[in-house]
Amino acid sequence: MPYKSEEIAAVIRCQARDAVRNVILQNIEAAKSPILYERMNKQELLAWLTGNTENFHSLKWDRFTPELRGPFTFYKDTSISYDFTIDTTEKNVAGVNLTLLRQYSGSTNAAGLVASNDRTREVSRHFRAFDTFDSLARLMPERACNRAPRTENYVFPAAGLLRINSLVNSFLIANSWENLAGPDKEFTTAQMADTLTFTTKSIGNFDPSTTADPIIGKWVPSSASLNIDNTRQDLHTIIILISLSPDKSGLPQFDEFGRILAPGKASAKVAASAALDKQKDFNTQSALTRFGTGVGRIGN
Repeated sequence: MPYKSEEIAAVIRCQARDAVRNVILQNIEAAKSPILYERMNKQELLAWLTGNTENFHSLKWDRFTPELRGPFTFYKDTSISYDFTIDTTEKNVAGVNLTLLRQYSGSTNAAGLVASNDRTREVSRHFRAFDTFDSLARLMPERACNRAPRTENYVFPAAGLLRINSLVNSFLIANSWENLAGPDKEFTTAQMADTLTFTTKSIGNFDPSTTADPIIGKWVPSSASLNIDNTRQDLHTIIILISLSPDKSGLPQFDEFGRILAPGKASAKVAASAALDKQKDFNTQSALTRFGTGVGRIGN
């Protein structure tokens, strides 16, 4: 692969971190209180955070003015979970076609030789990662995102800008209406998910050939060709799930690097994993429905 799986995961997580930090800055910008954080007013706080992003690691949610303390404390434990499936199929075909001719005064004899080597390699990798708004905004190391993309990658889309901020913003807006539900008939835990599917296919062919006139009484290679065909397809499916935790007493703990501490309080991680499973089942059912609709159209 042109990008390692951990690099793709870092790209997604860094964009999620930037989206959460942008929401924090937007709420600070919209605040009305004269003093927002410790002794800093709006302009001072914004300059402090945007001038050096390392200052996000020093934030303490309980030190914000009540206007911001409430929403920041409420949403800081919101989980962002990721499900990555990477399927790669690579096919390499190499072959030689050779035709021998021998010409007589009244006839021509031909003999054909064909040699071919076909190789196919398939690799499927699946893994998951878990974050919270708090672990992304305050605990994720700055160096982890030094190479985060700022533009779309048209050759390998999964490694480019994916605009995850739209999912984060939509989740917060929908939940503010108090109408956002959870999985199945669960209405105490709001959640929203995006499923991203990227297919990248590369094709390379090298097919030289040559021809020659036959000679009377001798076998000569009248035509020869070399066929080298290579194809590669990368299929990436990424599920990004944002959900509130119904039981904050069971949230996982994070270290100073934003990594989940084990064992103990991991119920939120388990819940997020179960929610990702349900989202995958929903995607499968949706795909089957679309397939059935397509078959029905063909039959008509």
